[in-house]
Amino acid sequence: MSLLSCLGLEVRIGTRVLVDGLDWEANAGQLWCVLGPNGIGKSTLLHTAAGLLVPAAGSVELKRKTLDRWPLAALARIRGLMAQQQTDVFSASVLSTVLVGRTPHRLGLGPLDPAWDRVVDIAAADAALSAVGMHEYRQADVLQLSGGERQRVALATLLAQDPDLMLLDEPTSHQDVAQQQTVMRLLREMSSRHAVILTTHDVNLAARFATHVLLLSSRGHVAGATESVLTPGQLEHAFGCRFRITATSTHPVFIVQ
Repeated sequence: MSLLSCLGLEVRIGTRVLVDGLDWEANAGQLWCVLGPNGIGKSTLLHTAAGLLVPAAGSVELKRKTLDRWPLAALARIRGLMAQQQTDVFSASVLSTVLVGRTPHRLGLGPLDPAWDRVVDIAAADAALSAVGMHEYRQADVLQLSGGERQRVALATLLAQDPDLMLLDEPTSHQDVAQQQTVMRLLREMSSRHAVILTTHDVNLAARFATHVLLLSSRGHVAGATESVLTPGQLEHAFGCRFRITATSTHPVFIVQ
């Protein structure tokens, strides 16, 4: 059974059609990178897949049920979204911020219930912070974090939520080169048990870590295994500039000409 299915999906902003006629499936064991030029609709597509935006046409299904047929509590355990930007308006510890991700697993309890912060929830949050290299900041104030640190806390929150489908909007955008590699390795590892879909502008990160790529352009879209989608011709078609490939021992490297 497919985890995520987009059937004849049309995504619009106002009268502008961003994605048209998209038939697309994603399953556990896959790491999808959504690539395309600025303004092409990558984030909008991700938000539509999460159920935050309503398709102009077509449908989004999880486990063969449209999103509107899922109870919200169940939906929160099945799919999770990491936004590109994090907005904090008041002080909170890093640990308490990550514990927000455990909310779908403790529904029915109230914040004043002694069982609200259960041992299992705190353990999940601590494990998530360790996975992103932020455990030593667990008692730090999120308002004092750098952009890259705050992004990793957001990733830890998604890991603590532990949904079947993980949607991430530009998860490496605020990271230095070393942290980009670390984040992508972690997401590749997570994709062994989850369906992971992320947007990115970095063709070479996609080439190295993605199992599948959805390439969006003003002329349409192409989806499939990474090696079949990331070709110089298709990238030129999407981005409007020329690419060439240099080979390494493990993966191709794309260079803009």
